[in-house]
Amino acid sequence: MRKRPGLIYCIIQILLLWITPCLAQQPVKEPATDKEFPQRITFVEDNKDYSLEITGVSVRKKVVIKVYAIAHYMQAPPGGDVQEIIKAILTDGKPKQITMDFARSVGPGRIQEAFRDGFAKNATKAELREIEPLIHQFCSYFDREVKENDQLILRWLPGGKIISHAQGKQESVITNATFARVLWSIWFGEDSIVDRARLVGMVKR
Repeated sequence: MRKRPGLIYCIIQILLLWITPCLAQQPVKEPATDKEFPQRITFVEDNKDYSLEITGVSVRKKVVIKVYAIAHYMQAPPGGDVQEIIKAILTDGKPKQITMDFARSVGPGRIQEAFRDGFAKNATKAELREIEPLIHQFCSYFDREVKENDQLILRWLPGGKIISHAQGKQESVITNATFARVLWSIWFGEDSIVDRARLVGMVKR
């Protein structure tokens, strides 16, 4: 008995509807550390719901030592070439998030030093003068050791609002557009401490 094409088509469509969401929910693995990150994140800030998509993953290394895996998220990431996407990421407007999942323990002194160096390398002298008190405020919150598998989360909301979460606890809120852009430039600037192309590698061109 010959099967009806319409029935086969319906079966295929049902299977696709079941398989596609399952594939979309698969975590994204950073290969150097085997750390996994969700493709989409949702959270609530100031009674507002946010939904962000992953743009890519990378790894922070000191010489050959793997310090943390990093994932970057953005609301409705724009298309374009790498430089155009990075330019959009460094522009205030769309909500963004950086998630760092540590591959080793790091003391508070080293964390603060790393952030201070990052600000110094990615800001002009005038910008550093403007945001120096905010840098001091920001770094002072990281006064505890970050242990292996701990996560540090940074959120950049519209208006230059930076919210940091460490070990599941909100640490600081700083609102300054210059501070936000320079902070994000640590990973997306010309002197990025990671492979920034990989941080936008999952954006649809």
